[in-house]
Amino acid sequence: MKKVKSSNRTLNIDGIEFKLEYNIKEVRIINDLAIVIYKFDELAPKHRQFKNCNAFDKNGKLIWTAEHPTNMTADSYVEFMNGNENRIWNFGGFICELDFKNGKIKNAIFTK
Repeated sequence: MKKVKSSNRTLNIDGIEFKLEYNIKEVRIINDLAIVIYKFDELAPKHRQFKNCNAFDKNGKLIWTAEHPTNMTADSYVEFMNGNENRIWNFGGFICELDFKNGKIKNAIFTK
C-alpha cells in the first residue's frame, strides 16, 4: 500500500475506490493498513458507542475495528494526534495508543 485518499464515504487505496458506511474524517497508512477514523456527523449512530476507527487492507477488506477505552455510549475517536506516534484522541478525553495489528488498546491516558 503506497497511497490513500478519502472524500466523504469513499476510500481510495492505490487508485482503487471503496465505498464505506460513514463519512471519513482522516486516514493514515500504518503497518500496510489504511486506518480510517470516521466523522461524527449525521450518519453516525447517536444512541450507542460509535465504533469509528477501522483498518482496511489494500483490497478494502475490513481487518479490525478499534476498541474504545470505556464502554460509555459517547465514546468515539476524534482524530490522530499530531506527529508520527499514531496516537488517537478519544471524545471522552483519552489519548489512546492502539496496537495497529489488531485494534486493541495498548495504553489509554485520561487527560480531562
